[in-house]
Amino acid sequence: MSGSGATSSPSRLEALYVTSFPPRRYRRPALAARALRLLGIRMRLLGGWDTLSLYRPLSALVKGAELLFRPLNWLAKDVAYEAGLLASVRKMRPDLCINLNVVGSLGLRRAAPESRLILDIQDFTIQDNHTIPFYDAQVIKASHLDLVIFTSKAIMELVEKRYPTLIRRAEYIPFGIDLENFDRHYLMANPSFFREYLGLGERPLLVYSGAAYLWGNREGQGLGLMLEAVKIARKEIPDLRLVIQGAATPGSEVYRWIVNRVKRLGLSDCCILLPPTDPHDGLRMSMLKASDVLLLPIGDILGTYYSEQQKLYEYMAAARPIAMIATPARLKVVSDNEAFISGRDPEDFAAKITQALADRDEALAKAQRARRLVESKYDWRVLAPLYARAVGGVIGLTGEPWPGAES
Repeated sequence: MSGSGATSSPSRLEALYVTSFPPRRYRRPALAARALRLLGIRMRLLGGWDTLSLYRPLSALVKGAELLFRPLNWLAKDVAYEAGLLASVRKMRPDLCINLNVVGSLGLRRAAPESRLILDIQDFTIQDNHTIPFYDAQVIKASHLDLVIFTSKAIMELVEKRYPTLIRRAEYIPFGIDLENFDRHYLMANPSFFREYLGLGERPLLVYSGAAYLWGNREGQGLGLMLEAVKIARKEIPDLRLVIQGAATPGSEVYRWIVNRVKRLGLSDCCILLPPTDPHDGLRMSMLKASDVLLLPIGDILGTYYSEQQKLYEYMAAARPIAMIATPARLKVVSDNEAFISGRDPEDFAAKITQALADRDEALAKAQRARRLVESKYDWRVLAPLYARAVGGVIGLTGEPWPGAES
């Protein structure tokens, strides 16, 4: 029974979660699966781009889109993505569909018109005037969403303020972190091995971990600003080292951009680039534990500026000092009580980095407070019941734990 069958026995309900991102690195579907188990709902995970491989004309359209100018290339890919989901999902008849972000929601609504449809917003495209694109707004309207779950309170507040009638029901449930899983790997991390592996000795170590991306001639995560800040900080602390991990695959356009920026700023002798890995890779865990300061810069692309990011919660869980640039989203999660916070200026950011390195007692105290905060508010043990309650309200279930579900 689909859609209206949500009031029938939960043991027969099935949810389809569609993601356009690699689920090992972008782990929102894992939180959703845990929450749905509390409701006794089975979840099936579908990679949206994987559906295109089943339909040769759609795969050809995506390849051909690379020859088009923006925004026609994006629109062509979106059309292919929506059509692939429509063709694949109409055979499944799920009781509930959850879609990560906006693209794909039209295809899901057409494929399963009787099913409840939830949008799980990881990030929005936000234009430089702090609005969302007309196209995205029309897709949201036409999809007749039953619920939108925001991972960023700042984005939710922005959308509700500027578009008060666009979304009829919204909830804020942050990314958070699966602390049990993180701690299991982090406990085995060996910071001494990491330092020996890279020949770092006892030098002060700055670490940035996370993907970088280019939007035209702009880089969204603020790596350029971060490198400028490190160059300034190095004048005061000449022997510091910087590790950038996971920003880009070697040989890619983004990787070349980072290498060129490192060389241009004269940081080649103190900067080490490491490739993307599994989030719980032993070397990555050891890197986090070996760090003296974890860096969280930001670029000037508003979609990222307003987003909460997985790495913030990982940094907090690692209980290592954090130096970060303030954004509306981050300030909803942490304050000066847990991190060294600067404005979006290389000089200011550099000052916070050197302060975190100089005042170790205060830095470690902030790190411990960040760890306690993530334990109390952002562990998945706390967030999964909230997610379950939000979904349960849409499909007519109480959100109370289903017999046999994890506690």
